Amino acid sequence: MALQLHNSYWVLRHGRSKANDAGIIVSTIENGVPPNYGLSDSGRQQAEEAGEELKRQLAQTDTSTVKVFCSPLTRTLDTAVIVAETLGIYTTDSRFQVVPELIERNFGEYELQADNNYNSVWEVDACDVTAAPKGGGESVEQVAERIRSFIGALEKDNMGKSILLVSHGDTLSILWAVVKGLPLKDHRQHGLNTGQLKVLHAA
Repeated sequence: MALQLHNSYWVLRHGRSKANDAGIIVSTIENGVPPNYGLSDSGRQQAEEAGEELKRQLAQTDTSTVKVFCSPLTRTLDTAVIVAETLGIYTTDSRFQVVPELIERNFGEYELQADNNYNSVWEVDACDVTAAPKGGGESVEQVAERIRSFIGALEKDNMGKSILLVSHGDTLSILWAVVKGLPLKDHRQHGLNTGQLKVLHAA
């Protein structure tokens, strides 16, 4: 069942990162916060374009009602900063928040391995959303649970806001399925490209 929401939500996947360029999986705080896996030059361009597009979409919206939430990993934080500043929101503003709930799904034993390993994880997802990658990885259901709690908290604390969520591929595809009430096993059908901005819910 789709969630009943009282705010407008946009989702944005981070711009292309240096990890994307290198073809490796980077999903943990330890590896994702150092700047060596931040945005590539093309990723910064994608973030700038996303910011301009969101600004256009919010042209008739009171900017005081806009909030930005992002994952703590460098590639998402940098993306969020670029977009937020385009909207006149800065990191010192209470409307800009870095939250652990939006961090990338932990891929366990595949951390720092070739990104073609995603396919092995997604094949399992399609059969069992409770199965987690070995080595401390997260299952689809575990990610969905933190997303449900996070959206619930946003809905409790906000009413009639315009909220941008800046996060990662699997986190956002799972978030999309949770909010829309769609099967979690099919979450990859809702995947976003790097730098892709999409309306999740219009209040």
